[in-house]
Amino acid sequence: MKLFGRRGIARRYRENQEAAKGFDTYIYGQTKAPVASLRYGSAGKELRDVGCGIAAVYNVMRFLGQPQPVTDVINDAELLRLAFMGGRFGTKTKKLDRYFKLHGVPCQIYRRCSDFKQALDSHSIAIVCTWNNKITDGIHFYCLYRDDETGELTALNYYSADAPQTFLLDNLRDDRFIIGYGFNTNNKI
Repeated sequence: MKLFGRRGIARRYRENQEAAKGFDTYIYGQTKAPVASLRYGSAGKELRDVGCGIAAVYNVMRFLGQPQPVTDVINDAELLRLAFMGGRFGTKTKKLDRYFKLHGVPCQIYRRCSDFKQALDSHSIAIVCTWNNKITDGIHFYCLYRDDETGELTALNYYSADAPQTFLLDNLRDDRFIIGYGFNTNNKI
């Protein structure tokens, strides 16, 4: 069974397409079916364990009015070599812009938490990558946007859920911040 190279990517793509048939909504939680069982990277890890970066990219593209099937996001990420250590550790934190460049989507990159927080209101939606509770617990990507009706900051896949969650900016701390990406559009959830 071929797991590496283009044939491995093509095989995972076909298997993921079958598993994700009919999925056409935002990813509020990467541990929810059918997304949870999709495979990513040559290590064949399930998105439930390493798919937060994929979920963030997928949600942003959908929000921007350029929806891509989640299976295409996985496939493109693998072809662009975004899977970190074959996907064992999810997605490379500082390489997500490759995906957006491929699809002609401009993004602003923030390497400091204070800069990201300050610019957050100027973006329609953003991706943030932070350390979990401890550095040894790994990292997590999630999306943030400002709800037009409530004015509250809202998160997609911050915690695995069935709907967007209210997000408090105080939860975004300098000591956990890794990188942020900002995007602009008029589309809303």
